Amino acid sequence: MSASDAPQAAPQPQAASSQLTKKLQKALTLRIDSQASRDALKCLSGFFTENTVHTRRNLRSSIEGESLLLHKEFVNSFGALERQLENLDHLVQELDGAVERAAGQLKASRSETQASLERAAALRKEAISIELKQQVLDKFLGRFRLSEADTQLVRSGDKPLDDDFFTAFDRLEQVRSNARHMLSTSGQQTSGVDILHETSEILEASYERMFVWVQQQCRGPREAAVAKSTSAEMDTPAGHVLKRVLKLLRERPVYFNHCLRDIARVRKQALQQRFFEALSQGDATFGTRPIDLQASDPVRYVSDMLAWLHQNVATEQDALSSLIGKESAAESSASRERLASDEGSMTVVSYDEMLDISLDGVATTLATKTKQSLLANSSGHAHGVNSSNTFTSNTVIVTMYRVAQAFSLFAKKFDEQLQRKEAMLVSTCMDLHARTYQDFLDLWEAQAQKLRQGVASVYVAALSAPSFVLEAANTLQEVLSIYQIAPVPAGEREADFLPVLSAAFDPLLNHCQQVASMMDAADGQVFLMNCVSAMQTPLEKHEFTKQRQDMYLAFLQDQAQRFVEGQAKAVLSKVGLSERLKALRDKPADVPLSGVPELHPVSLAATLRTFYNSLFTLGGALSLPLLERIEDVSLRHQIRGQIAKLIASSYEELHNGIAELGITTHTPDQVRTLLEGV
Repeated sequence: MSASDAPQAAPQPQAASSQLTKKLQKALTLRIDSQASRDALKCLSGFFTENTVHTRRNLRSSIEGESLLLHKEFVNSFGALERQLENLDHLVQELDGAVERAAGQLKASRSETQASLERAAALRKEAISIELKQQVLDKFLGRFRLSEADTQLVRSGDKPLDDDFFTAFDRLEQVRSNARHMLSTSGQQTSGVDILHETSEILEASYERMFVWVQQQCRGPREAAVAKSTSAEMDTPAGHVLKRVLKLLRERPVYFNHCLRDIARVRKQALQQRFFEALSQGDATFGTRPIDLQASDPVRYVSDMLAWLHQNVATEQDALSSLIGKESAAESSASRERLASDEGSMTVVSYDEMLDISLDGVATTLATKTKQSLLANSSGHAHGVNSSNTFTSNTVIVTMYRVAQAFSLFAKKFDEQLQRKEAMLVSTCMDLHARTYQDFLDLWEAQAQKLRQGVASVYVAALSAPSFVLEAANTLQEVLSIYQIAPVPAGEREADFLPVLSAAFDPLLNHCQQVASMMDAADGQVFLMNCVSAMQTPLEKHEFTKQRQDMYLAFLQDQAQRFVEGQAKAVLSKVGLSERLKALRDKPADVPLSGVPELHPVSLAATLRTFYNSLFTLGGALSLPLLERIEDVSLRHQIRGQIAKLIASSYEELHNGIAELGITTHTPDQVRTLLEGV
């Protein structure tokens, strides 16, 4: 080796050392506890069985040999896969050829079937259009045509009137409403008219069927809904159907009127039957006795019948309102005129007319029963009184007046309840009031007639008011007590009660005057004052009789004044002062007192002594027996004072006229004082 090669050989050991160092560092850095290291050692242990120098030197070649074997196995394993892939490629090429052939055939087929496809597409479009038209037609028929099932429901008389019927009828009405709307909006005149014409026959048949059903209900048993007495009893399936039918039949006034009249007739019979049962049997439910048991007492009998009617009228109102609806009860005249114009001369029966028909039967029965009871009562009293008594029983008069007032009271109650003065029951009560009131006045007139016939046979010795006057006064007092509670306004009471006073007392006063005319004047005056005082007594407590009280007071004052003047004159004549006063008044002014015989001092003194003595003597000339027969104490005291005053005035006139004679022993004031004590 040359010198030039020495520097090149020197770095070789250094390079080998460096590589060894790297290998050592690499070996030191290996982690033998890692999974990869363990797997590598495990694989190495499979073919590195001996740890010798030879095996360590040949380790790389051994590993490479093992790797080579593995690659050979891998190549052998993928040889089969390669053959399969080649077969697959061959199949793909064949499939591609088939697809190309199919595409060619398809292209040829498409060209051949293009016309068929276009026809099929056109048919599909046409089918869709037909389907849409069918849907439109179905909707049109649903809105403008009644189904066959619904037609059978509304027309067939074999099927009941139930919810299905009313549902079908509502659909029929809706169809006709839709047709009318179509006529007014879309201009489809022909279709709309055809639909209305087609459904009109079905509609009329359904109305006729409802009308026939109502007729059957009216001809049915008493327990049918149409005859129920209260709205609660009508709350049944049949009752609900009846209400709905009547509501629908309003559109046909002819049917509606017939139905309402028939219903009113049935209800009239049912109400009358209940009234008869109340009269003859009473009500076991409420424990009420038969009303006919009170027939002997007309006042109680009539009052009980009217009370029963008042209660049942309210029930009937409620039942009819529930049956035909409140709108009929409040139906206006404008609505009735509209219906009348729509149907020519046809006017729908109103709620009030129907109620009048229902109450007509009981109103007639009320009038008949009242008449029978009053006749029986009058006959009983006629047979029960003594034949010598020529005066009508006052009990009959009072009874008749009580009955008349009962009718008057309930006429006002029914008027308030029915809110119609022309209502059947109000008219009946007013008519019965007028008749019984007239009978009441006729009874007074009959009594007056008997009084006029018996004038010649009447003789009153005691000059007191006779029994018939006292009975008439007592009767009128009872009548006044009845009238006091009558619902008559205060401003109308005087005029309203005047006919009673006239019928009761005017004939009586005339009769008393006729009796008094057959007596002595003073007796007749006392008799009349006693009679009028008795007649005035029942009037004093009532303000509405003030006019008659004033009239009787004026009559009493007139009779009292006549009586006072007559009694004073009689007393003065009895004691002789009358002649002396007459002579004094008639004496000429130029003639002295001694020139007049009646005024001679001797005879005049004797007369004055007689007068003075009578002032101190009980039962003397100044006694007034007729005055004591005046029954009214206050009137008697008043008349006594007036007589004393008149006698005292006469004495004073005489005393002053003969003062110059000096024969009087008592002054006028002394005489007046003495007279007041008589």
